[in-house]
Amino acid sequence: MGQCILCLVLIRKAFLYRVYPTTKQVERLGAWEGALRFLWNLALEQRRMGLARPRDERVFVTAFDQINQLTELRAALPWLADVPRNVCAELLVSLDKAWSRCFKRLAKAPRFKRRGRDELGFTEPHPKSWRLDGSTLRFPKLGNLRAVIHRPLEGKPKTCTLRREGNQWLASILCEIEVADPVQRTGPVIALDRGVVNAVATSDGDIVRAPRHLEVSAKRLARAQRTVSRRKKGSKNREKAKARVSVLHRKVRRQREHFLHGLTTKMAKSHGIVVVEKLQVKAMTASAAGTLEEPGRNVRQKAGLNRAILGVGWGRMVEMLGYKLGWSGGTLVEVPAAYSSQTCSSCGGVDAESRASQSVFCCTSCGYRDHADLNAAKVLKSRGNPSALLASGSVRTASKKRLRVARRSPESSGL
Repeated sequence: MGQCILCLVLIRKAFLYRVYPTTKQVERLGAWEGALRFLWNLALEQRRMGLARPRDERVFVTAFDQINQLTELRAALPWLADVPRNVCAELLVSLDKAWSRCFKRLAKAPRFKRRGRDELGFTEPHPKSWRLDGSTLRFPKLGNLRAVIHRPLEGKPKTCTLRREGNQWLASILCEIEVADPVQRTGPVIALDRGVVNAVATSDGDIVRAPRHLEVSAKRLARAQRTVSRRKKGSKNREKAKARVSVLHRKVRRQREHFLHGLTTKMAKSHGIVVVEKLQVKAMTASAAGTLEEPGRNVRQKAGLNRAILGVGWGRMVEMLGYKLGWSGGTLVEVPAAYSSQTCSSCGGVDAESRASQSVFCCTSCGYRDHADLNAAKVLKSRGNPSALLASGSVRTASKKRLRVARRSPESSGL
């Protein structure tokens, strides 16, 4: 009988659960955070000193070198030895990755961690060192933590990370799931035009209004931030006031994530190809304040626009679409955004005067009239020909790790 070879891939999914450490465990986690902050700053200073030497005498310290020195350092500092060794080693690996991104010009050089500004997580990279049993999470040197498992794990658990969000603790468990390589889908095709008044306008004629989560909480945030400014620096009351601000920001962030997950999941499940405009969101949301010598213009208006763009989550939306489409065999296509709001989707004419207002598009050439955002989405769809863009690198899919050995299908082999 014929045999069918299954091509399998490994995808990685993170499962986030709420955990409830005891008072003693919270105190110990706080001490661990201070110890890891010290370790990060010490390792960063060692790397900086090596790079500050003359060019022919520079020393490029690696994570392997620093992990080997960790044993001697932990023997000299008992409060650092209280932190699990694997957690310390994973922190040094994260620092090494940050420097690698800096050398590749993908990010700025890592900075020193400061108390109250930079929060650190505790990652246990070895699956045999931690265990999730029912509603109990066992973490090395910490003991059992009560966890709310609202959905079961999938695949093979790999790493477990404990992190704090304000006054809450979360456990992020990364799993590797072995699935069949999804069949590439070629349709249906939809284009999305992102905005600040309307979060998304689709080429199918649908408009999704921006939820404005930040504006709803703006008054409470302003009041809480004024309370922080009135408190004495370094006092306990100031720390409590800052915690209230953090809780409000956390609520807004989670509301935005919930909205984006619902929107992107719907698009990824119902469409095989999603076309979006390629935008440099980081550059678009840069401050317009300028310098003392050359002050910016319309600073308040630009700040409001930046806040609206970040409130909708343009960049996060594309990130979610990329990996969700990759899981289901879909394709994310990024096309140039130039003049998409001034181009007529009917005749192709380009004229700035065709954009009569924020919501009205009336072509000066052929008289075609439509909602401005819907017209822009149709223009993007006409630009998003996947076959023409595959070679140009404009197509994004979720990253996958292919298995080294293909598996035989038991049904087709007669077993």
